[in-house]
Amino acid sequence: MNIVLFEPDEWSHPLAADDVRALHLIEILKLVPGDRFAAGEVGKKIGSLRFQGVQENSLQFDEPQWLDEPPLPARIRMLIGTPRPPTARRLLKDLTTLGAAELHFVATDLGDKSYLQSTLWKGEYRKNLLEGAAQTRTTLLPLVECHQSLRRALKTIEATATGPRVWFDEGGVPWDLHPAHEHPSADVLWLALGPERGWSAAERRLFLDCGWSVAGLGSRILRTETACAVAVGVAVLKGWT
Repeated sequence: MNIVLFEPDEWSHPLAADDVRALHLIEILKLVPGDRFAAGEVGKKIGSLRFQGVQENSLQFDEPQWLDEPPLPARIRMLIGTPRPPTARRLLKDLTTLGAAELHFVATDLGDKSYLQSTLWKGEYRKNLLEGAAQTRTTLLPLVECHQSLRRALKTIEATATGPRVWFDEGGVPWDLHPAHEHPSADVLWLALGPERGWSAAERRLFLDCGWSVAGLGSRILRTETACAVAVGVAVLKGWT
């Protein structure tokens, strides 16, 4: 946790001593009254707060100094075949840390449709976004949307998509991503990664019909979170930040 995040104006109210943020401040940072620590309000600026002390089993803060704009998300948007909820939680955290601007989770033909019915998608996922943002020291969270089918997801994406759109598949040609500076600054990069069972034949045709380019990430079958991290890492190195 490289920054302690609060919802707007939340810091002005007592923070319960058993809150994970409070435990971090007391047990890890070992703050004493008067110390300042890195903090930010979700969606707003980054800065610091002063720790007043503990009163009635709650932490108190004052003297906010919001000085810096948060780093902007990368020009990367993800379309992901919805994995099991534990895997999805790791993805939400890690892809936030890596700077993805949007995360679109889709029910796929070969995936388990029940995964999108998890309570994770009824608001719980925000906790994972906050963990990822705190790790990378930002207050900006990616947009998260769920889609009941790939057809619906692609229809939504096509309405506003500008820039390269790449879907990854087993046996795809090695990915040759052009540097971001070769594209207009308004372009964004779309990356689509399926579940570990892969895309169906019908889904492959949908991607082709919608003008997406197919690529591969090597000969090995990767876990979903590994494939996503590799793809975003390559894109960041190519300047899509």
